[in-house]
Amino acid sequence: MPNDAGDNAKSIWKNQHVEPVHVSLTELRKKAKKFERRVFWRNLREYAASVIVVAGFGFYIWKFPAPMARFGCVLVIAGVLFVVHTLHKRGSSRSLPAELTLCDCLEFHRKELERQRDLLRSVWTWYLLPLVPGLLVFLLGIYQWQMKRPGAQTRFITIHLGFTAVVCAVVFIAVGQLNQWGARKLQQKIDALNNLEREP
Repeated sequence: MPNDAGDNAKSIWKNQHVEPVHVSLTELRKKAKKFERRVFWRNLREYAASVIVVAGFGFYIWKFPAPMARFGCVLVIAGVLFVVHTLHKRGSSRSLPAELTLCDCLEFHRKELERQRDLLRSVWTWYLLPLVPGLLVFLLGIYQWQMKRPGAQTRFITIHLGFTAVVCAVVFIAVGQLNQWGARKLQQKIDALNNLEREP
């Protein structure tokens, strides 16, 4: 799921440039609508990925007999549900009201950019960290379960799970950094809107 989230963030924010300082009401409405659609589809992909993750770890609860591994699955599912709730509450797309003037449209669009920027900046606290406890408990549970099996190869099991943990950590760090990059790109667009307001 984190990797999917990183791809989603990259597809939304990539190739965005600072806009020129002169813009009409029609152009601004188009940009706001385009941004709204991108946020909507990003969230929809995240919701779909969350369903897959919940279904997968729900299957693991049935598959693995180790109590700790099962508990880790429950924690992962709880973390995913928290992520979905936060994304819906803080990151849902909002439509630009039809009756707004240019100044009001400018303010609305800027607030939406700021809201999504803040969401990306805080991705560690609401998106990544809630998944960490469950994944750690799950991996430890799998480790204990495999070590108790007859003929368990301690070195192979340790290396395999250690490698899995490192890969997860690298993916999490990459997703966090990618979202910080996206937040900086949004800040550039916010700065462009601020410059627009200062124009005579």
